[in-house]
Amino acid sequence: MTDSHATDNDVKLEKLLASAFESDEQAPGFEATWTVAESRYRRGNRIRALASVAASIAVVAIVVSALRPGAVDVPIIEMGELLGATSWQAPSDVLLPERRFDIYQDLPELIQSTDGTGEALL
Repeated sequence: MTDSHATDNDVKLEKLLASAFESDEQAPGFEATWTVAESRYRRGNRIRALASVAASIAVVAIVVSALRPGAVDVPIIEMGELLGATSWQAPSDVLLPERRFDIYQDLPELIQSTDGTGEALL
C-alpha cells in the first residue's frame, strides 16, 4: 500500500514539475543576445563618462572657489567717530537728583603721616 501511495506522489510531483518547466519560448539567438549585451555595455560607458564629467566639474568648482579672494570686513563706522559722537548715561540717572559741584574742591584734606617724611597715611 505504501508503494502505490509513493507512486501517486511521484506522479503528482512529475506533473507539477513538467507544468512548471513548460515553455513555448525558445532561448534567444546569438545575434539578439549580442545586441542586448552591446547596448548594456554602451549604457554603462555613458554612465561612467557622465560621472567622470560631473566629478571634473566639481573639482574645477572647488578650485575656483578656493582661488577667489574672500570679502574684506571693512567697518562701517570708525570707532573714534563712534566714541566721540556718543555719550552713555545709566538708566537710573534720571532718578537721581541733579547736583552740580566740583569734586576736586570738596575733597577733604588728607591726614598727615606721623613718621616725619610727610607722606599721607593710607
